Amino acid sequence: MKIKINKSDLDKHISIAQKAISNKSSIQILEGIVFTAYDNKLKLSSTDLELSIETQVDCEVLEEGSIVIKSSIIGNIVKKMPNDIITMTANDEMVNIQSQNSVFDIACQSAMDYPPLPDVEDEPILTIENEDLNLAVRETIFATSNDETRLALTGILFEFNNDNISFVGLDGYRLAIKKYNYHSNEETSVIVPKRAFNELIKILDEKTTEIILIKGHIAFINGSTKMYSRLIDKKYIDYSKIINGEYKTSVRVNRNDLINSLDRALLLTTGASASLTKLTFEDGEISINSNSEFGRLDEKLYGKQEGDNIQIAFNTRYLLDGLKVIEDDEVLLHLNTPLSPMSIYPIHDTDNYLYLVLPVRLSQ
Repeated sequence: MKIKINKSDLDKHISIAQKAISNKSSIQILEGIVFTAYDNKLKLSSTDLELSIETQVDCEVLEEGSIVIKSSIIGNIVKKMPNDIITMTANDEMVNIQSQNSVFDIACQSAMDYPPLPDVEDEPILTIENEDLNLAVRETIFATSNDETRLALTGILFEFNNDNISFVGLDGYRLAIKKYNYHSNEETSVIVPKRAFNELIKILDEKTTEIILIKGHIAFINGSTKMYSRLIDKKYIDYSKIINGEYKTSVRVNRNDLINSLDRALLLTTGASASLTKLTFEDGEISINSNSEFGRLDEKLYGKQEGDNIQIAFNTRYLLDGLKVIEDDEVLLHLNTPLSPMSIYPIHDTDNYLYLVLPVRLSQ
């Protein structure tokens, strides 16, 4: 294999391929990236058997071929190379890398033993705007669980319902749902590992992404890059049973004011210890109270309230997580009883986004 390629192009696509490299792999060849040169293109492929990436870039191919180079080595070398054309010449054992007066000779391997990536021949089930995809992930991924014993809840539920799609994050204490009006070619749902979405939104650089479902996998195609993820093969909770549209109290409040008050409540905790905040809604006045061994916070906000007065307590961090991903200046809070979940909506997007958080029982 022999190619000539611009340093910035090579660096960019190595960084993309590195998203599927695991530092914990016990299979030595999976520490590498496959470089395949053909038809004046360079294709870079990587996998950890859960997540796979294939990305390609234009280059001058002087000799076609395919090799595997250790990801960390080639990545660091290319980053430090002069910002000029790089020439790579390889056989099955060594690759020579040159740019201006810098010359490296490093070990490589044959690509014959590298596991194949999934085949994608099916038609896309959906094409989504990347701005929408990015926002949906940001507004739901924080609510997924980190508990590996509840594997289904560690991913995002991705639902396709004719002319609607939904992204759902749930960990047993809070629930986040983002909906869009997109037509999909079939009605189904899958659980996508959060890592796949985390890495995907880092590499989106086109306007849209095509989504394809393959048996046991989901594929995302964004321009010249394809990402494949193994799906979580578990049954998801019927979250519709958690959602109750009824409420006795509705409060409209400035989102930033509420965030700032809750951030101040967090100052009374240290480390990972839970911070509890008591909210008292009374005729438009919102009293915020937080106690810890270090002291006490008492603060008041004002909003537009309809319905009953109520006192309720929450994990402060859970409230902040949901409020911080919402972009509207104001939020709408719906409450029922001190032991019922509170629903939080962006004031201008009440039909398409919901964050629901369970309260903490107050000691009498």
